[in-house]
Amino acid sequence: MQNRFSKKLKIAIYDFTDCEGCEVKLVSIKERLVHLADRFNIVNWRLGQEKIKDGPYAAAIIEGTPVTQDEIDLLRELREKSKLIISLGACASIAGIPGIMNKSERKKWYAKIYGANYKPKGIDALPLSAYVKVNHMIHGCPVDEDELVRTLEELLSGKTPRYRRYSVCLECKLAGNQCRLLHKKICFGPITQGGCKAICISGGSPCYGCFGVREEANIPALVKILRRFASEKEINNHVTMFFNQIPEYKNVFKQALKNYKK
Repeated sequence: MQNRFSKKLKIAIYDFTDCEGCEVKLVSIKERLVHLADRFNIVNWRLGQEKIKDGPYAAAIIEGTPVTQDEIDLLRELREKSKLIISLGACASIAGIPGIMNKSERKKWYAKIYGANYKPKGIDALPLSAYVKVNHMIHGCPVDEDELVRTLEELLSGKTPRYRRYSVCLECKLAGNQCRLLHKKICFGPITQGGCKAICISGGSPCYGCFGVREEANIPALVKILRRFASEKEINNHVTMFFNQIPEYKNVFKQALKNYKK
């Protein structure tokens, strides 16, 4: 069977509201992509080159959260022009740090920080999937270099990239870390998909789940364990770091917290 991407891949790279840290990661792996360079045709990337060409695209890789109507309109336009939409990093995939604040609180903080006369353009911070179908998410805050390379290689092989079939716990064990849960410390490693190499836990920090909820995650079971030593408020504060704008928080996590109240 002929590879559906046998020709040079026409790719667009866009960014919405973000810190551009994930795009910097993309720039940093340039040397590792030398053997793939002749297979890509990046035709629209503000941060990386000046050449701009319109779609259609084999894939549009998008960093950041669309928080204005103009960004939302552009995202929907890119969806129409692209075979695949790939979100780059936590902001694009699960709303990330911008998604911590709920829409109802934004007006208050706009006034407090910028003054009562400030007229904001931002609507709300939601992931790309709130507006269009996303074919694959490259998670992380920022993204992991190996995950970037793996995704691009799978694109070139004619596949829709797939997620890791294991949680962060596997990588934590490989790194020789002691389990935080056994020491009565909050950790979302069991429900978070692998690929980050457990870098936060290895550095002494908890896992907040920036790599997204893994497939078949047993959130109620994790909540039951956490409630043995952590309050509902402590768990909820941990959840809102990265899970504030995705269904796993709004539905499953909230319901699980209600079920296991002490």
